[in-house]
Amino acid sequence: MIGILNLETSNLSSVTNAMNFINSRFLIIRTREDLKVVDKIILPGVGTFGDGIKSLHNQNLYDQIIEEVKKNKKPILGICLGLQMFFEESEESKNVKGLGLIDGSVKKLSQSDLYSIPRIGWASSKVRNNFLGLEKDRSVDFYYIHSYLVKPIDPNIIYVTTEEDIPSCIKSENIYGCQFHPEKSHVIGLNILKKFSLL
Repeated sequence: MIGILNLETSNLSSVTNAMNFINSRFLIIRTREDLKVVDKIILPGVGTFGDGIKSLHNQNLYDQIIEEVKKNKKPILGICLGLQMFFEESEESKNVKGLGLIDGSVKKLSQSDLYSIPRIGWASSKVRNNFLGLEKDRSVDFYYIHSYLVKPIDPNIIYVTTEEDIPSCIKSENIYGCQFHPEKSHVIGLNILKKFSLL
């Protein structure tokens, strides 16, 4: 069963609607015990890096997530802010320590003629390595809403990129992340959630 974390300001309803649509069993995580009984974890999120991390601390889940992912090797999928929270720190929220599941940081998007900030809408994305049903060298469109991007220390964990080589998907062992919103990216996005649920 998949456990879905609730950041209180997150896109929880759209994710649960998507999971219901693909007939995937899930549990909304409310306690540390909930995290222990699920097989996989989804961390969805919208809002600021600092508020997201604060919510995990307020729910007494911050340390438990790290233990389940690092020690117990449970697969985790981060969506949008959820992906960013995997990293050590973010320019968005100074002096806030991220989950540290991935070495690296989160940076403000640079100005570009290709998009406005916040970057909202559909964008073409290039698959660099096979990722949850996405085949290498394929170009696909996903729905994005963000003003920051992830900068992993190890570039080899970047599996999908979008405009100006913005990291779109990362994978590091049992850790998966999407900067876009698969739950809002039609059939191809729903298939990513389905593939993750079947890991």
